Amino acid sequence: MEWLVISGLLGLLIGSFISMLSWRLPNMFFQQWSPQQQLKSLSFSRSECPSCQKPLKAYQLIPVFSWLFSRGKCQQCGAPISIRYPLIEITSTLVTVIIAWQFGQSLNAIAFWGFAWLLLTITIIDIEHQLILDNLSLPLLWMGLVFSLSSDITTPNQAILGAAIGYLLLWVLFQSFKVLTGKEGMGYGDFKLLAALGAWFGATALPQIILVASVSSLIVGVGLSLLKLRNLNDPMPFGPYLALGGGVSLLFGTEIIQQL
Repeated sequence: MEWLVISGLLGLLIGSFISMLSWRLPNMFFQQWSPQQQLKSLSFSRSECPSCQKPLKAYQLIPVFSWLFSRGKCQQCGAPISIRYPLIEITSTLVTVIIAWQFGQSLNAIAFWGFAWLLLTITIIDIEHQLILDNLSLPLLWMGLVFSLSSDITTPNQAILGAAIGYLLLWVLFQSFKVLTGKEGMGYGDFKLLAALGAWFGATALPQIILVASVSSLIVGVGLSLLKLRNLNDPMPFGPYLALGGGVSLLFGTEIIQQL
């Protein structure tokens, strides 16, 4: 129980960092094409209200509780503060605790914490900007390859094959779709993300990851269309569904695809 409590507190703190990172990284990416805009320091500048730009005090940065205490508003200017922040912090906490419960006090738990935190950051940015950044997906890929050296989940050979096949599968699909329709169906970031997942779980996990991603994206896309929240022709990020496939493989292995 103590292990889960410590994991939960860690997840809250990391969730607060992820909420900041997922906000600043894409802004820094877009600003690099605008020389007149000054890039904000990623890790050492103080957090501030998005509306009035006044720095937040320490007691205003307590994960979840500060947002609840201020009733979702800036205490300086009264502007609403997005619910994205407590939602990210809560999600990070749940993910961290689930991994701690699944893998116990082990090196696997620590490794998969890093995996899950990076994957959560990638997912948030892709949802908000339809963008998967190399400085997140490539470290995730290399972490998976290194982890395979001592992993009981996959082998180095399987990890290398998983990374290569994962990238090539979506690349071939992308090129085929482009030839047939003249349109680009997905971005190169999706290729790199599937390659990273292949590195963590091996080539044998790729069919399950793609199956879960495809089915879940279809269900969500059609559901949102029926609710008139989006048009079926509107672009939809695929990264979150690949991440869901990776999460399923993390918690259940390849049991789903084996039962089909």
